[in-house]
Amino acid sequence: MAWHDFEVETVTVRCEPSGREATIVRDTTLLDAVHQLLLPLGQSCDGVALCGFCRVTVVDGLANLTPASSEELKLLCSLHAGADERLACCARVKGPVTITTDYW
Repeated sequence: MAWHDFEVETVTVRCEPSGREATIVRDTTLLDAVHQLLLPLGQSCDGVALCGFCRVTVVDGLANLTPASSEELKLLCSLHAGADERLACCARVKGPVTITTDYW
C-alpha cells in the first residue's frame, strides 16, 4: 500500500471579517486552523483549556464542532460566554465552520 492510497477527509474553516479560509484535515482544532491561516489568536495555557484567551464566536457551523467537554464548559461559564462561543484549543472541526473574534 502506497501513501497515495490513504484518503484524508478535509473540511473548511473560514475566519471573518478577514475572509481567510483554509482547507484543513478533519478533527483539527480551531486553534491549529487559525494558526494555519496566520491569524493571531490569544493563548497562554498551551491549548489545555485553562486561560480562555482563545475564545471565538462561531458564526456558522456550530454543530460541526465536537461537543464541549466539561472543562471547556466550566471555563466558558466562568467567562460568561454566549452559547455560540467556543475555546479554539478544545473545539475540533468535523465539518465546515465560520468563526470570528473581536480583534480580526
